[in-house]
Amino acid sequence: MLAKKRKLVLKSGVTLDLPLLLPSFSSKTFQDERVGKIVEYMSSVITDEVLISAYDLYYKEIKKKISFPSVVFIDSGGYEASLEGDLSETGKRAHTPRRWEREFHQRVLVRWNYSPDTVLISFDSPRTKTNIQGQIIRAKRLFDAHPRGNSELLIKTSSLKEPYVNFDEVIRHVHDMAAFDIVGFTEKELGESTLQRMCNIAKMREAFNGTGLDIPIHVFGSLDTVSTPLYFLAGADIFDGLTWLRFAFDEGNTVYKHNYGAKRRGIRLEDFRVNGTVWNSNYYYMRELKDDMLKFLVAQDYSSFRWNGEFFKEAMTVFNAKRVE
Repeated sequence: MLAKKRKLVLKSGVTLDLPLLLPSFSSKTFQDERVGKIVEYMSSVITDEVLISAYDLYYKEIKKKISFPSVVFIDSGGYEASLEGDLSETGKRAHTPRRWEREFHQRVLVRWNYSPDTVLISFDSPRTKTNIQGQIIRAKRLFDAHPRGNSELLIKTSSLKEPYVNFDEVIRHVHDMAAFDIVGFTEKELGESTLQRMCNIAKMREAFNGTGLDIPIHVFGSLDTVSTPLYFLAGADIFDGLTWLRFAFDEGNTVYKHNYGAKRRGIRLEDFRVNGTVWNSNYYYMRELKDDMLKFLVAQDYSSFRWNGEFFKEAMTVFNAKRVE
């Protein structure tokens, strides 16, 4: 089976049981509140792992020391440095990227004190595209220079002209990936449909299995009520995204925040209170969804998912049929 309860051993010796559903914070969230304020607000709620951007640390969008989570993933900064959107965005919004250079990224990692435990994600910028081999070489140099953090290779397209990652090229370099603790992809670059993205995750997982590697796969931008379980069933392990800040998770659906606020807290709920209500609720929804995923691994029964179990079962039938074509 592609889905599995994998483990991630941190440099400190702490072992994380996967899957991980990472609440993510970004200045590109398009919220009324600045990202630093959102981090501060959620610091009294979140106790486990989070993802923040090196770009936001460099530009001091996040100023307060991050001490509340158990583990911090420091993202590459490429998302904030680009005009590129993710699949949870509802349209183009005002965003003016600032300069993002390798030296800026390095400066952030040098200043970071690696407490809490930290996972570093390899550098990315739309101005520094290179082929898969080049990305691997660049990542190894980065992690050699910063050995206190765990290493995650983020694999991106080789050029701005390519909409999707070339998995045949990626798999040719699968043995080189043994040098990294995690390998990641952005959801948007995995394929043109949910089914194709699931198939490419499975292709990567099978390539790892074929070479005796049990490396966790991270899908960036995939944290929601439907995509997360589907990608998990296809063989991925770590999921993050901004959907939990943009929408509300409710009984298996990802819905408009203000509708959720009205239905769950009443039509008198003031707009300025909706965000906090939704963020708190979404955080606990993610924890429950992780429990459902773990229960599925034990029972091998889609009813382990309290929401969408029949849909996941049907989707996996289509997925399995596609893989044997």
